Amino acid sequence: MIHVVFERRMGRLAVFGPDGRLWHAVDATGDAGRDGPRPPYGPGFPIPPGHYRLIDQTEHDPATADDGTGLIYVDDLDTATLQQLVNAGRARMRGAGVEIARLPGAVGGLARYGRSAIAIRGGGPSLGAPEDPLAPYQRLTRGDGGVRVFNADLARVMQILAPLYGIETIVFTVLGDPPRFAV
Repeated sequence: MIHVVFERRMGRLAVFGPDGRLWHAVDATGDAGRDGPRPPYGPGFPIPPGHYRLIDQTEHDPATADDGTGLIYVDDLDTATLQQLVNAGRARMRGAGVEIARLPGAVGGLARYGRSAIAIRGGGPSLGAPEDPLAPYQRLTRGDGGVRVFNADLARVMQILAPLYGIETIVFTVLGDPPRFAV
């Protein structure tokens, strides 16, 4: 199992190898526009805390303002994958939640809030001149509720994960509630 952890309060995305050792860590934000129809975690709002899985990625060449160098797709942690993790001793059921790598949390939450197409991405379409959403270290802007990282960091994380899809289970854990704002 590969474990990617987004620590919302610290603004950090970290990739851990099968042995639990840190492979790579980058700055990240999960702030969202908060303009969707289903608060607090529906479309347009931040991704709920919990355990998910990374299922694939798409590299953009050329990069785009919306996504930067690409997208890493986030999906709910399905029952079969969760059971494999439990059977392998990588996860423990804790009531309605699960503990993975000693981190307790809910199992996913995208479907529960009517969400799909969540991603880890670069870019920043709201950046206007003179800022460049395609710069290696663009300003991290609000998104649609996924996680935004610097373009240069996204390229490196994608390089690390690319050979692992289909070979390893890649768990994505979101820690911390988003700050509450009036909507």
